[in-house]
Amino acid sequence: MLIIKNLGNGIYHINEGDSDRSMLYRYGILKRDCEMEKDDICTTEDERVKLIAKREVEISAEKKETHIRLTIPMSENERFFGMGDATRKALQMRGMKIDVEIKNVVGYGPMPIFMSTDGWAFILNCTYRSVFNFGEKDKDTLTVDILGGDIDYYLIVGDSMKTLLSKITDVTGKPMMLPKFAYGLTFVQNEQTDARSLLWDIRTIRDRNIPCDTMGLEPNWMEKHYDFSVDKKWNKEKFYLPHWLPENQSDHFSFFYPMRKMGMQLSLWLCEDYDLFYAEDKNLEKKEEYQFDEDAVILDANFSSGVRIDTVTKPEEPWFDHLKKFVDNGANAFKLDGCTQVLSHSDRLWGGKYFDNEVHNVYPVILAKQMTMGFRDYTDRRLLLYTAGAFTGTQQYAATWAGDTGGGPKTVTSLLNYAMCGHSNTSCDIDVDPAGLHYGFLLPWSQYFCWANWKYPWFMGETIEDMVRYYSNLRSSLIPYIYTMAHKAYETGLPVMRPLPLMFEDTDRFDGTNNAYMLGDNFYVGVFNMDLKLPDGKWIDYFTDEVYEGDFTYNIPEGRGGALFVKEGSVIVTMKPQKYVLEKQHDYVVKVYPGKDSSFALFEDDGFTYDYENGIYAETIIETRNSTENGFELVINPRKGTFQGRPDNGHDMKRNSVPEIKGIQPEKNMTVEIHGRKPQSITVNGEVVPFEYDGKSAVFTAKTSERADNALTFKITY
Repeated sequence: MLIIKNLGNGIYHINEGDSDRSMLYRYGILKRDCEMEKDDICTTEDERVKLIAKREVEISAEKKETHIRLTIPMSENERFFGMGDATRKALQMRGMKIDVEIKNVVGYGPMPIFMSTDGWAFILNCTYRSVFNFGEKDKDTLTVDILGGDIDYYLIVGDSMKTLLSKITDVTGKPMMLPKFAYGLTFVQNEQTDARSLLWDIRTIRDRNIPCDTMGLEPNWMEKHYDFSVDKKWNKEKFYLPHWLPENQSDHFSFFYPMRKMGMQLSLWLCEDYDLFYAEDKNLEKKEEYQFDEDAVILDANFSSGVRIDTVTKPEEPWFDHLKKFVDNGANAFKLDGCTQVLSHSDRLWGGKYFDNEVHNVYPVILAKQMTMGFRDYTDRRLLLYTAGAFTGTQQYAATWAGDTGGGPKTVTSLLNYAMCGHSNTSCDIDVDPAGLHYGFLLPWSQYFCWANWKYPWFMGETIEDMVRYYSNLRSSLIPYIYTMAHKAYETGLPVMRPLPLMFEDTDRFDGTNNAYMLGDNFYVGVFNMDLKLPDGKWIDYFTDEVYEGDFTYNIPEGRGGALFVKEGSVIVTMKPQKYVLEKQHDYVVKVYPGKDSSFALFEDDGFTYDYENGIYAETIIETRNSTENGFELVINPRKGTFQGRPDNGHDMKRNSVPEIKGIQPEKNMTVEIHGRKPQSITVNGEVVPFEYDGKSAVFTAKTSERADNALTFKITY
């Protein structure tokens, strides 16, 4: 007999009464039913569950000899989206068969989650392999074959896919906000890099005006190449550290010190084959004493207990513990390579009791959880953790990139399918060509990847270096916007990178669109194929200020690699580019694209801690009102809220795991750009505001630093 729990807000949990059997539930990856709004239990005598959405969703559960099959009828025009990185063939799943099992390159991050355009969504509470058939042969029937575990799933109803996505992430967890520096550029070094060349590359990137925040080291940073153990050390030949100082130091004798002085964060590559489930279960392995036979001729104490085949794991030592010394060195980021975490381990008995078919899919989530929570407990800060492997709930703990598949067109589909499951912090390896640079720098976070190549911008010729410089400065200027959208993703589940079928779901016009997406609320990004379909309304070219509508083939301007449009009626906040995100207090630039009333809520916090989870942040609402052909009002409201800085918590220059964190600072004046035709006049409180017009926009200064508690209201007249 199935039990149906009405958790409120249109969320129903259906199972056979023991969700703790699922690792997703047992280890707190899915929210506990008791954490939801209400827990109203009802039962059904047979195995048919009927919930009313826009139509009746009828699911039958049948236990077969080798698996469980759920059967769901599909309505005539119903479409389906989601499933994470289980396929890179399409966004709309109807007519497809999807295998939910992590496989290297084929599917780095499958997620047993989908949404229907008929107003309902489905989450399978299971870590075993499952197969979703969206009518590949029977066009009217969806089947879910569960190849292990129990009948356990969530049904969610809502009036839109945006609403469904918010409710999905109520169950699977909201996307975490990465530390603010993570939304700048991460530059992964060639594996042959040593300390001196690392420092010179940082100096070079600073001198060549290429904004960058994080330098990543690949496997050769370790003394033992691909060291899976908890005994790893720095490679003495490449990254020498004075022997008279402790391992966890970041003293001025070390290369960590000049990195810090140049404002560069440190990321370290990791490989994992560690058994994480002893720590999850909070138990050490229980060993039975070997009993000697009285007739034994040789009584050898070496044979007095059992032998563990796993020689890497120390059950009494959580995985993150050995990384603390590297955090003290200054590592604020870790890269979890696909490596063996995306491979099957059929010979493993995890935690002394779990077979690999149950563990395989969830291992990357447990790894990300232990890394992020370990770092949080140790430093009280957010970690930039980026991983190739993913599954249900990963968005709570880590960012991902598209694995070892480069940054071409297929990765766009992967990232958009992640977005349809509520995973926001996604990226890929940037391909160093015009199209790849355009795409890679306009993602939720950006990674310039060298590893085994030498495609450093200054080695790639003047044209490519100029493009890298342009796009890295463009990304730097967009940090206030992207960071605000990252907070919106945390609050609502709506990702930073948004598929067009999600944003414009009242039409199937964009079901096949995998060459464009929305970056937050206001930007439309066109990548690779320039045959573009714009949503209804007018869209302004961010590069040229030309106005576009409808379907067309876009001619890419010289020095660019794709299309970037902002919708008419937008207000967005950018900033003047900086060498790195934390270099100084931002010089904000308010960009206005008149036509409709609009608003933007600029989000600010300390950029490091989890205080934002408790509402400790500042917000400034900037809006346009009374928009007509003859003009409009621009209102910059007072900043609300505050946040506190923190000292280094007692860690001096020899132990730098918790650096100084700056609190809220006095407001600075803002630059305002009014795009489009030249205004006849701009006034504030009846006083004329001087402005300059360059043929594209009127530019003036908003003296926000001089205001008290009242809003600044600018009247723009044409």
